[in-house]
Amino acid sequence: MRGIKINPTDRTIEEVDVPNPNKSLQGLYDLIGCDLVQLVELDRGIIMVCDEEAKCKPVTGAFTFYGTDLIIAGNAVILGGDANRFATLHENKENLEKIIDWVEPADVPEPKFTFIPLANERN
Repeated sequence: MRGIKINPTDRTIEEVDVPNPNKSLQGLYDLIGCDLVQLVELDRGIIMVCDEEAKCKPVTGAFTFYGTDLIIAGNAVILGGDANRFATLHENKENLEKIIDWVEPADVPEPKFTFIPLANERN
């Protein structure tokens, strides 16, 4: 399946072939270079797959989309579809190049952690 890989370390955007993403996420793990992915639904049936733990690792590159405050650290792959199923991507590389802004690693905010206490703990 055709996808678009964003590599903020090299500041490149390229078309890639993602092998059977609806059957296995291994191809995405390999392309992104991670062990755990996060799916982020973007506008118009577009989904971004990125490294869930990228901000917990040394950040070597990041990017954002113009008009948003979402900063993505590490590599990402853009596919068509939604969180339930990947589908054909109708966007092209040139359109994404127009809306991506590179972010310096020093400007990436620390990851946010939330701890939720258990109210009725049993002893």
